[in-house]
Formats: sequence, structure tokens, C-alpha cells
Amino acid sequence: MMIARCSSNDSDGPRHLRRIVGISASLLAIAWLPLSTLWQNVYAQSFTEEEIGNYAAAILAVEEIRLEARAEISDIMQIANEDITRHDLRCVSTNDLSKLPRTVRSQIRRLLINYCNDAQELVEDRGLTTDLFNAITAAHRQDEALTEQIQLEIARLRLQ
Repeated sequence: MMIARCSSNDSDGPRHLRRIVGISASLLAIAWLPLSTLWQNVYAQSFTEEEIGNYAAAILAVEEIRLEARAEISDIMQIANEDITRHDLRCVSTNDLSKLPRTVRSQIRRLLINYCNDAQELVEDRGLTTDLFNAITAAHRQDEALTEQIQLEIARLRLQ
């Protein structure tokens, strides 16, 4: 594609340039899509069956303690008239804790830190690093086949 030079005398100058930039951005997005999809599929398939099995086992173990921690945090927040859904209470995002009332902040921080440390230990006990666990988590959100493999492994583990 050739880009025409616009002079300051062109009445259509900025609009013409925006049109070219828009078309170029659209072509770039179209060209990138297959590569990113291909990369995701290759990346997702790079997990071994053992890693997927370990991931499924870790999910089951972590879910148990996550539910306990959430229930405790929810009880504390109800007493403080706070809605648990208004706060980001994930291990990777403790910045939101400063928005909690001071009366409950330290209790919730303690529960959240304990949960995060316990979850990390459970993940590592099942043969995964936190980086690999997080990579599988990110990959399965983009790859239905990987999600299905994980779900099948979770179902198999539940039957044992």
C-alpha cells in the first residue's frame, strides 16, 4: 500500500491521514490475529498431560481453601456493612485493601495473605510452580480444548 503525502494546503489532509492510519491499523489487526491464534494453540498444546493433571489437582485443593477464606472474609465484611463484590480480593492485587474500613482491613489482609500462601504451597505440592500454574490459567481462558482437558481431569480426580 502506498501512502500519499499530504501537504498543509490539502483540505482533506488530516482526515485523509486518519483514514490511511485506520486502514493500516485494521490490516495490522487482521494480520496479527492468525499469528496470535496460532501462538496460543501452540502454547496451549505445550503443556504435558502430567502438568494438566497437576493443575487440575491444584485447582481442586485450592478451591477448598478459597471457599473457606471467602466465607470468613464475607462474614467480616458483612459486619462492617461492606459488599465483598466491590473489592478486588485476589492474591495479585492487594492494593484494593486500602479501600476497606480500617476496622476490618487488618483481619482481611491476614486472611488473604494466609490464603495466598496456602494456595501457593498447595500448587507447589502438586508439582507446579506458580508461574506455570498462572500460565495454564491464562492459556485455558483462550483455548477451549485445554479447558476441556482440565475439566475432564478434574472430573476424573473427583471420581477417585
